[in-house]
This record gives sequence, C-alpha cells and structure tokens, in this order.
Amino acid sequence: VEGLSVAMGTALAKGASVSSLLLFGTITSLISKTAYELESTGEGGQKKFFHKPWAMTSLMFMGMTFCLPLAYYLESIEKKRRALTQEEVPLLSTEVPKRNSELKECLMLAIPTFFDLLATILMNIGLLYVTASVYQMMRGAEMLFAALFSVVFLGRTLNRFHLLGILCCMTGVSLVGTSSYLSGEGSATQVITPEQNLLGIGLIVLSQAIQAAQLTFEDFFMADLNVPPMKIVGFEGLFGVIGTLGIMAPIAYFLPGEEGEGIHEDIKDTAVMISNSRALQLILGLDMFALLAYNMAGMMVTGSLGAVFRTVLETTRTLFVWLVSLGLFYLPLGVGQLGESWTKYSWMQAAGFAVLVCGTLVYNKGDEEVVRKEAAEALAVQAAQEPYAADDEAGYLPPGLATPPGASEQTMPLLMPGQPAAASVTEPIGISSSFKASQTMWPSSFGHKGSFRGSALDGQGRSIRGGSNFSHLSGTPR
Repeated sequence: VEGLSVAMGTALAKGASVSSLLLFGTITSLISKTAYELESTGEGGQKKFFHKPWAMTSLMFMGMTFCLPLAYYLESIEKKRRALTQEEVPLLSTEVPKRNSELKECLMLAIPTFFDLLATILMNIGLLYVTASVYQMMRGAEMLFAALFSVVFLGRTLNRFHLLGILCCMTGVSLVGTSSYLSGEGSATQVITPEQNLLGIGLIVLSQAIQAAQLTFEDFFMADLNVPPMKIVGFEGLFGVIGTLGIMAPIAYFLPGEEGEGIHEDIKDTAVMISNSRALQLILGLDMFALLAYNMAGMMVTGSLGAVFRTVLETTRTLFVWLVSLGLFYLPLGVGQLGESWTKYSWMQAAGFAVLVCGTLVYNKGDEEVVRKEAAEALAVQAAQEPYAADDEAGYLPPGLATPPGASEQTMPLLMPGQPAAASVTEPIGISSSFKASQTMWPSSFGHKGSFRGSALDGQGRSIRGGSNFSHLSGTPR
C-alpha cells in the first residue's frame, strides 16, 4: 500500500509539472503580444499602445531573477537535511568535482547572458510585426544555426536523421514565414505593412542565430559548469536586469528614432504608462509570475521525464499558443483587440507547423542514434577487458594490468595508458553511470571535437527560461 501511494504521488507530481509547463509556457508566449495590444496614457498625456520591447525584455529577466532566492532557499533546506541525517559523500561519487569557485562560475554566466539579451530584444522587436503563433513557430530556425555552428566550431558530424530534420525545419520555417507575409496579419489592433512583416520575421530568425551561437559557446567553454540549474537561471536573470536597466535602457533613451519602433525607447514614459493602466500592471505582474512557474515546471519535467519528452511538450505548447490566439480573436474574452484571425493562408501556416514538428522529432531520432553508437562503443571497451580477466584466472596478466590485491574480477578497473594499477578506480563500467549525462541532456548538445557530452547548462535545464524555444534546443527556453 505504501509503495502504491508513493507511485501515485510521483505520477501526480509529474502530471502537475507537465500541466504547469504547458499552462505557464503558453501564458508567457501570449503575454508579450497582449501587452503590445494594450493602450495607456504616456508621459505627454497621449494615449498610445504599449510598444515597449526593451521593457518587455527587462521584465523577462526580472522573472528569471526570482529563481535566485528560491535556489538559495532550496539549498539551505538541503544543507539542513544533510546535517540532520549526517549524510556522507560516497567514496566513489559520480558527481564532477568542483574545479572553480561557485562565485567565479556564476560570474561566467554574464557572457551567455549578453547573447541572451541581444537575442531577446531582437525577438521582442520582431514580435511587434508578427502574430504570436508565427513568432513561436519561426523560432524553429534555431535548429538550423545550432547544427551549422556545431559542425563548424565543435567538429560534429551529422547523420542522415539530422540532415532530414534540418531539411524539414527549413521547409517548415519557409512555409510559416510565407503564410505570414501573404496574410499581412501581424496585429489585431493595427495595420502591419508587408515591409514591417518581413522585418519582424528577419529579426526573429536573426535572434535564433544568436541563441544558437550562445549554445555553442556554452557547450565549448562552460560544459563543466558546476552550478545548480535554478541558480543558473537566477544569475542570468540578475545579469540581464543589470544589462537592460543599467546599460541598455539609458542607451535606448538617447538613440534616434520614433517611440514604439524598437530602437528608441523612453524609460520614463514606460513607467508612466504602466502606472496609468491597471490592465498593464496585471498583465506584466502575471508575466513575471508565469516565468518563475515556467522555469520550475521545466526543470521538473526535464529532470523526471527527460529532455526528449520536453521537446514534445514544447511543440504542443506552440499549438496551444495558436489555438488560444484564435480563441481570443473570435470570443468575447479578447474584446476584439487580442489574438489573431484565421485567414486563407492559415492552412499554409498549419502545414509549415506540421513539417516543423516532424523535423524536430526526426532530428531527435538522429541524437538517439548518436547515443546508441556511443553506448555500443562503451560496451566494446568493457568487452575488451574480458580477455584480461580470463588471463587473470590463469594466473597471468601483462605487466601493469595485474588485478590489485583484494579486487575481484567483477571490479576489474579500466586502466588508462600510463596509469598504475594501484591508483585506478575499481568501479565496473556500466552504461547507467558512464552515460548519465547523455540521458538528461538537451538534444543537439554535443561536446567539442566531436565527443558526445552533456553540457552542464543544457543537461541541467539552464535554458528553460521564460518563453521556451519551439525548436527544443535552448532550453529554456521563452
């Protein structure tokens, strides 16, 4: 009975995390576009739409920052639990030892945060001119750039499933972008010109190239980062807030251009508009809460159900974003100012979305092939030790490979060249331990020089930030 209760509790927890991921992920994707469609009175007493992409970027990082106190709270609880139980670290721990101080590693997060800030502002500017569903689907372009950069900079080799997935992705993105341009729809309250629509699509695609570069940088330079996932999200949020409010907001204030086009933005006018609108205050507060809840749910889903399952959920979330947008447009809830309509070109967008989903699943199949290949190589290495074990039974082993006193055949160590037998770790090689990182890794996260290794960032759920990527690669996603 006790075992059944535990199983039911685990199942309920997984179900709650999946539901939360879909719910709050859909909310975070819709709120930015919804905020753009709301009106408020600005600093000069003029009523206008809240076209503030820099402010929306700052709010995203603020929502991520809330993960930081939660991370320290959970860490303190864990420390108290260990102190009460007097838990000892096992002699043969599978954890990677810390090579740098945690503070230094956290400061290193400022570099990928810069990539993230640049990509996010480009996406938020692009969202001014496209619908929420097109915005979400166009982010599937990240797969193309991530694959390209992994080949060029990480020495990765693509298999036939990867290539087919990339082809599907290119086709799907092209269909979605073409349908958006032909329909001419980018806003429920304003007229978007074809040039503006193309600009929005181009900025979103460019942002995905920058995020792919971010993933490549992290995989090459930060694969051994030993910081809890919640702290990673929190520190990136903190650095992002400093970057947007402390550096970029003053710069945007003095940049030339008209307010609401994404380049020039008056931070004082933004504060006045928010203070004059209860609807904006509610929407933006809900956005920050949803970002925190989304990050927590994403980490639970990735940790308990795996990154591949999370990929499927992200594609489902994109579908929910589109369905809710249609509902807001046609139902009284949207008050005639929210959502998007169904046009004669929406069938082309639906076809593009279906091709994108197929491409994502096929690309994941390619990652599974790589994992199986690496597993087979590990088994071959293990099998290569068996002749030495047989020779040991006969009383002979080559010099340097003798079984240490007290060691059994089952704990025959894998000796590296030049390594003395006495210094070796007498732990059997098993797939469950050797490839633990591969099982929890984000798809398409390959180590440099062609080796398959889980990025500490992606494998631990770093990229599961607010507004996750449709392409499943950045975890994180938005």
